[in-house]
Amino acid sequence: MLNWIYDGGLKAFTTYGGHYRVWPANIKKFLDVAGMDIPFDYVDERTTHILIIDDDHDYSQMLKSAIAVDLPDAEITVTDDGYEGLMLIGEIKPQLVILDIKMPKLDGFQVLELLKNRKNEHDMKVLVVSGYLDQETKNQLSRTIANYALDKLSDINVLIKTIVSIVKSEKPVFLDESKD
Repeated sequence: MLNWIYDGGLKAFTTYGGHYRVWPANIKKFLDVAGMDIPFDYVDERTTHILIIDDDHDYSQMLKSAIAVDLPDAEITVTDDGYEGLMLIGEIKPQLVILDIKMPKLDGFQVLELLKNRKNEHDMKVLVVSGYLDQETKNQLSRTIANYALDKLSDINVLIKTIVSIVKSEKPVFLDESKD
């Protein structure tokens, strides 16, 4: 299996501990492409996974509840720790990570830097939601893998519409753009 992974035939990802993990969908695809007649029962559950990484517990819970109203089938995981967030990204492969910038231990910029080499392993978008989005922070974010950024004080309806449009692969409408 390692040779197939090294040769690029079997898509895998590495954990931060250096171990390889292969998702069932990738095994199924590999078996089909390789023409191996091996029975493989696999149920492709296209559940939307959203990960919120924010040390403000009340905000995270409010955001989780608000998202659940518009995306009731989404699996929403919340953590207040950047380190745990990185581990959860490897485990649950979220389609969307909602990330705060100012956090203890590992801040949002450090999380973005550590994710830089891993983001292409699956289709994941990163939405930074922070109360500290001055022009300098926006400039710094433009040099990271973050896809979008919104102020935490944005209208909750705009924030939820943005999240829904990102998850549904539509072009998000941001508060700043809607005023034009």
